[in-house]
Amino acid sequence: MIKFVLRSFFLVLIGLTVLVSSLAAYQPNKLYRDQVAVIMYHHVDDTIQSSGTVTTALFEEQLTYLQSKGYRFITLDEFKHYMNGGPVPDNAVLVTFDDGYESFYSNAYPVLQKLNIPAVNFAITKDTLNPQASYIPAMSQQQIAELTSASPGYIEIQCHTHALHDKVNGEALLTTRLELSNGSRENEGDYRQRIMDDMRTCQSVLRDVNPSPIDSLAYPFGIYDKTAAETINAAGIQYAFTIAPGMTTRTTDTLSIPRVNAGAPYISPAKLHKSIQRQIQAVHHAYDRVPLREAIEQLGGEIVTAPKDKGILIRYEGKEWELNEGSRKVLHDEQVLSIDQPVQIVGGKAYIRWTDLEELLHKERQ
Repeated sequence: MIKFVLRSFFLVLIGLTVLVSSLAAYQPNKLYRDQVAVIMYHHVDDTIQSSGTVTTALFEEQLTYLQSKGYRFITLDEFKHYMNGGPVPDNAVLVTFDDGYESFYSNAYPVLQKLNIPAVNFAITKDTLNPQASYIPAMSQQQIAELTSASPGYIEIQCHTHALHDKVNGEALLTTRLELSNGSRENEGDYRQRIMDDMRTCQSVLRDVNPSPIDSLAYPFGIYDKTAAETINAAGIQYAFTIAPGMTTRTTDTLSIPRVNAGAPYISPAKLHKSIQRQIQAVHHAYDRVPLREAIEQLGGEIVTAPKDKGILIRYEGKEWELNEGSRKVLHDEQVLSIDQPVQIVGGKAYIRWTDLEELLHKERQ
């Protein structure tokens, strides 16, 4: 009987999912769900050739191809909302640029505008204050203000540090302890203060031209360590992007966000698509996991907080099962049982794999 009722309950959930899906019958096929591919560019230019430069034509071809495959482009704000428990479209992609080059303003932005695709550029703010002084010209403060005011929240300019995008003796300024004028090395306090001061300067410069919160950063050269991450976080940076490949899920460390490289001349549109596909992480579908409280209450049971360790206590027909988030162990009648997948808490609500719940309750009747 339990098995029949449970299956009926889950079939209703599946039926609702199918019904909602049917309303979007003309939407592209789902390539992945509940995760984000953050793709990375640097320079879009039709004359310079380098491993980090793509032509305007290739840039447009890549993005057009991804659109044709059903990818959905999101804003940085939507990305943050997702990382804090909100929904995200299927096949979600966040477009990012590093360095704040003027080519973003002159070459990339017109393509993004044409295709209606949002993006974020992590700028080196000392260069935005003197844009023609850098090896590759940077966007000016005026150009940044023009982009962010024309597309508020759609085009974002965030931090790539103020003056730490450099190395000394091969060591990144963000992570190394510099030699002081007296010949000694920075102590921990000196180092942290230098990083904090740079972060605050970067934020201050960008606040003049970008109305959005300045709370995101791409690590220069992708180099960072635990101390650097802790220090930029203390300065107000909540989201930090690496150059390590991978997809982003809600379990991703927000100070160690991976990206998929798209900004090289050898990356064809099809190759970029395949690169993203290789990084997709397995995520359970809605009908794999069900809300635990709703499922138990549907059967006439109840969910309460376990008295000892604040776990989850299932009460059903005079029996009790105690579970804990992230654990496969279940305590029942002084026995330790095991479920296939641990209970997960999403948005304050407990979810369990429906086959695990069915197996737990069915064993009681065997």
